[in-house]
Amino acid sequence: MAQVTNDCLRELTKIRSAMNDMYEKLNTTLYKKNIAAKVSYSEVNPFNSVKDNFEFISTIIRNLQDSEVIGDE
Repeated sequence: MAQVTNDCLRELTKIRSAMNDMYEKLNTTLYKKNIAAKVSYSEVNPFNSVKDNFEFISTIIRNLQDSEVIGDE
């Protein structure tokens, strides 16, 4: 388990908040135009293309936030 300072913990909280905000903005259904003899549209969720990255970053942030806090409390 890592050790983090209070300042680091505050910055991690800000990063986590920004990640949550990006998730809310990306986790929506958009429509991709399919051009053929007849134009059609298919649903696309942009979050699906970055889902693994979000999970990786979120896991690291959670692990760091659960770490032992060192310094003044």
